[in-house]
Amino acid sequence: MFKKLFPFLSFIFICCSCWSQKVLVTVFMQDKVAKPSSDTIYYNVNKRLTWKDFKGVPDLKHYGGAVTSSGYAFDADIKIEGKIIYLNIGVYVFFTKSQSWEKPNINSDYHLLHEQRHFDITRLGAENFIKQLVKSKFTKDNYNQVLDSVFDKSYSENLALQNKYDNETQHSINREQQLIWNDKIAQEIKKIQ
Repeated sequence: MFKKLFPFLSFIFICCSCWSQKVLVTVFMQDKVAKPSSDTIYYNVNKRLTWKDFKGVPDLKHYGGAVTSSGYAFDADIKIEGKIIYLNIGVYVFFTKSQSWEKPNINSDYHLLHEQRHFDITRLGAENFIKQLVKSKFTKDNYNQVLDSVFDKSYSENLALQNKYDNETQHSINREQQLIWNDKIAQEIKKIQ
C-alpha cells in the first residue's frame, strides 16, 4: 500500500459553535501499510486475500470451514488553536492473520471468495461509520462520547450484516445466494473506490 490505493476520503464540516468555539472535524480513510511479516493486513481493494493469509489454527469442532477475523478501528486526535477545535478521525480496516483460519479440506477459490466478501463487508462497515460520523454533532465536551457511540452503533450494524450474509448464504453452502451476495457486495465496493 505504498501507493495511494484508496481514494482519500475527506469530509470537513463545522459541527458546533459553542462559547464561540468551532469544532472542525475531518474524517478520512487511512492508507495504513503493514510490513510483510506483520500479523495484520490492511484493506486494499486491489489486493485480495489468499489462503496463505489464514495462519490461525483451525477449530476442527467449529461448524464453518474457515474463519475471517477482520474489523475496523479509528485513530483520532484533537488540537485546539485559539477558538477553533480540530478533530481528525482516521478510519482503517484490518484482517488478523493469526485469528483467521481454514480447515485442511477448504481450499477452493469459491470458499476463498466467501471469506473475501466478509472482509469486504467489514470495509463497507467502515464506510458506514464514516457516514455516521459526518452526520454527528460534535462539541468540545462530547467528542469522545459521540465517537464511541457512533462506533458501537456502526459496528453492531456491521456484525448484523455479517450474520445476515452467513445466514442467507448458509456459510457459502447456498451457491445461488452466494452469487447474489457476491454481486451485491462487489457493486457496493465499486461505489466507494
